[in-house]
Amino acid sequence: MSHLVMQTDFGTGSLSVSAMHGVCAMVDPNLKVSDGNHAVVAFNVLDASDSLMYLYPYWPAGTVFVSVVDPGVGTSRRSCVAHLCTDQYIVTPDNGTLTYLKEAGLITEVREIDESVNRLKGSEDVHIFHGRDVYAYCGARLASGVISYEGVGPSYPVEEIVEADYIHPEKGENTISGMINEGDGHFGLVGTNIPYSWLGEMGVGYGDPLLVTVEHDGVLVFEQVIPHVKTFGYVEVGEPLIFSSETRTVMLAINQGNASKEYGIGFGPTWKMTLKKAD
Repeated sequence: MSHLVMQTDFGTGSLSVSAMHGVCAMVDPNLKVSDGNHAVVAFNVLDASDSLMYLYPYWPAGTVFVSVVDPGVGTSRRSCVAHLCTDQYIVTPDNGTLTYLKEAGLITEVREIDESVNRLKGSEDVHIFHGRDVYAYCGARLASGVISYEGVGPSYPVEEIVEADYIHPEKGENTISGMINEGDGHFGLVGTNIPYSWLGEMGVGYGDPLLVTVEHDGVLVFEQVIPHVKTFGYVEVGEPLIFSSETRTVMLAINQGNASKEYGIGFGPTWKMTLKKAD
């Protein structure tokens, strides 16, 4: 028996999440079900993709992740289960949620869910809650061993997995840039998809000042010189810093403040950060 880990954009304390847990218990009351992240930004498949990239390294082989961020629920988008090279599984709508896993070369196979077999009985006329009726049900059957991976449904080419558009990180002669992919509501951390190692490749060390600019839809909304340091305590309370996130990407924060709110910085495929070594 494997672990089953859920993530959704339903919000914490949601009745819908509880219903998904209940379906898993009906499949197998002994199945180990955990909540990963129910605070994925509503309808944001890239945020779901980023969340999966964060979570998967910290769960064992055999884990089944059920990811339900599904703005096209009930339409013709595929419902699928992707198998990773880590021998883990992602149960999800094929709508861009698998973007980062696909790009990283982690997906070895993908199968479309056969709803004639892997759908909660009696739910056939419900078209707005596939998270409960298809994904939780199929994921629980897979995690508990009721079905094998082959029992999910027919395979289709990994190349056909849907990818979402976003700003890819880039290196220039004296600059690095990328998408702002995180705007933490609690601590106000502003995360990017820029590899932290690129700062070192640009000759930036601890204590060096960086000119940081942020654009939204191509319009400059923020510009400031900010020090690159190891962690929060290396700047005064209320001062900004650039540092490495726990996923080894470039991050902006204010020590004991909220950079996202104070600087008016959002995140997603229309938000871009650029950094260069200050003179």
